[in-house]
Amino acid sequence: MFAGRSVSVGLLAVLCCLAACASDAAPPPAAVAPGALPGYTPPAGAPDLCAGVAGSRHFLDIPVAMGRLASGVAVVDGRSHLAAARGELRGLVADMPVDEDPELRAAADRVLTALLAVLDPPLTEEARTAVLASMDDFVARLQSTCRFPA
Repeated sequence: MFAGRSVSVGLLAVLCCLAACASDAAPPPAAVAPGALPGYTPPAGAPDLCAGVAGSRHFLDIPVAMGRLASGVAVVDGRSHLAAARGELRGLVADMPVDEDPELRAAADRVLTALLAVLDPPLTEEARTAVLASMDDFVARLQSTCRFPA
């Protein structure tokens, strides 16, 4: 159980580094977040997915939601956040032109598939590992393509 948590915490750290937020306090839960990276400008030629993820309201919820599922605490809330993140990412990927950055699209598709597998109980180790591995790959590809600020 602790190994799963450390992987989730590690993934959260990676995503938070991508966000490069320097906030003293988190917004209240009911507040609408401005996006993962307000003010981000994608490099020339970057796919629209870069700006979409930077403006995402749910993408950064994935690590915390996975932690909830793995720990068995607030599981329904965790699944709700994962469903929202999946829906948002699915919309962003659907808007990509078919021939635009096929490797990034494939990585996003693997995340979508993995997230779908954890939306229904029970959470299996295989499904949890698939989400973490697909997120690691997707985030690495996003970073190299989108050049998010560090």
